[in-house]
Amino acid sequence: METAKSPKMERVVWVDVLKGLGIMAVVWGHSGSKNAFYMFWFHMPLFFFISGYLYRLNSQQTELSYIKRKVNHLLVPYAYYLMLLALGMFSVSLWRGQSAAYFWSANWKAFLLGGSLLEGVYATFWFTTCLFFVQIGYDFLCRKIPSGFYKGLIVLVAFLIAYWQSRYLPESFVPWNMDVGLYALVFYSGGHFCKQTKLLDKPSSRKIVLGVSFILFIGFIHLYSRQILDYGLDMKHRQYYYFGLNLILPLIFTFFLVQLSLILSKWQVFNKTLIRIGRAAMVIMYLHIPSVYIVRQIIPMTPVRFFVVGILCPLLFYMVIQSFPYGRFLALGEPMNKGREHSA
Repeated sequence: METAKSPKMERVVWVDVLKGLGIMAVVWGHSGSKNAFYMFWFHMPLFFFISGYLYRLNSQQTELSYIKRKVNHLLVPYAYYLMLLALGMFSVSLWRGQSAAYFWSANWKAFLLGGSLLEGVYATFWFTTCLFFVQIGYDFLCRKIPSGFYKGLIVLVAFLIAYWQSRYLPESFVPWNMDVGLYALVFYSGGHFCKQTKLLDKPSSRKIVLGVSFILFIGFIHLYSRQILDYGLDMKHRQYYYFGLNLILPLIFTFFLVQLSLILSKWQVFNKTLIRIGRAAMVIMYLHIPSVYIVRQIIPMTPVRFFVVGILCPLLFYMVIQSFPYGRFLALGEPMNKGREHSA
């Protein structure tokens, strides 16, 4: 059994804390608060960065085995929650007097093609399919192109294509938000780069990164407050057309939150709660909007109530579903007959 001081355990703790902070930002970003849009500046790039940080190339595992593992880890829960919510909304539609044909005719295309077509209670589902294609694509790059220079060049080209699409073809659509993966690949590869170089493991290099990030952040806030610079980010709808800032700002917030996570991971009064929220991040992502949809029928929703309901109800589901047969596999994407994994 590892002690809390071992490098591996410390990594698990702060990454789970970081995921907890990240998913809280996602929920608040959907809360309707007047400052909620700030969360969109960084929360989705943060999760691609975390996933990249956790990525490990396993040369003993075949490409097909890796894809199968990712199907189980990502697409099985995707299908499970999509079916669960679709059946729930189908029941609501029938209760309101709408026909079954009306419900399926209005939703079949979104269910089939996913991505930015999914709205309402399904609004967050785009992330899973996008992450799936990013992980498969990056694993392919690492297997076929060992050169870091050429991998970096490919990631740069992917970013430029994503920027061009966002700038000149904003209304274009690709199923399952695969095209957004071109932009997300930058943060995923950035997370993997930080892991390989141990950039975030060394206090000295971490302080340098944090210091530079802080200076850039203060400079941006000054220019933003004076309306010299503008900025916005919405990955789902391919709105990442502020060239340069669409990389710098998400990374600045990511490095700030990494440092905050490292601090909070050492405070038991915070880390137990944040770790649990972090480990339930997938469930919270899928269920925070549906949870609010249900509770809203009983009490009015304020941003704070949205946040509390959006965290607590999925967290309760996360704790309960694990006791059901196949619950971990279907709802959490965990391997059958195995314990929890801290996987990419």
